[in-house]
Amino acid sequence: MTDLEPTLLQDSSAPPRTYLWWAIAATAFCFAPFGLVAIWFGYRSLRAIEHEDLDAAARASRLARRWLIITVIVGFILNLVLLLIFGFMGAFST
Repeated sequence: MTDLEPTLLQDSSAPPRTYLWWAIAATAFCFAPFGLVAIWFGYRSLRAIEHEDLDAAARASRLARRWLIITVIVGFILNLVLLLIFGFMGAFST
């Protein structure tokens, strides 16, 4: 193999995902307090990628993903509980 041929074995060190837009959507539709934390870590990941600090970007990306999952789960449970409470109070009866 010559030096001019591209090698597929080299690590491209692709930047990690920021999850920023997912965090914004989860904040709007699920549970805002935890969603704001997910947005913060998504933003930190984006800034770390811009400064080419891929280790910090990967850490912030993992935390953004973790808080994103927590936001969706808590939002789903909270909405389900509210739906059940309103249902038992007769809010949906005709």
